[in-house]
Amino acid sequence: MRTVNLPITEKGIDYVSLNRYNSRGTNKGDINKMKLLLKKAISRELTDKQRQCLMMYYFEGKKMNEIAKELNLNKSTVTRHIQKAKQNLKCAADYYAN
Repeated sequence: MRTVNLPITEKGIDYVSLNRYNSRGTNKGDINKMKLLLKKAISRELTDKQRQCLMMYYFEGKKMNEIAKELNLNKSTVTRHIQKAKQNLKCAADYYAN
């Protein structure tokens, strides 16, 4: 199994590690396909709260305490939203990669 880091945004602000299940190397087409998949998955596979927490944490660089305060949530709830969002994105990536 090979791990490849791919930027989520065009600016490459953050990276998501994805497991590749084939032994072939990646090429630019595979990377572009995965970027498109992640963008679609973020907009389609996540709830509004998951998306909001994920974006604030990874793209805006806010701490979980700050997110919790802004969204009037408990810090543990923010943590669960982010964890579930990452889980959903990985499942979507695994599903479409096969």
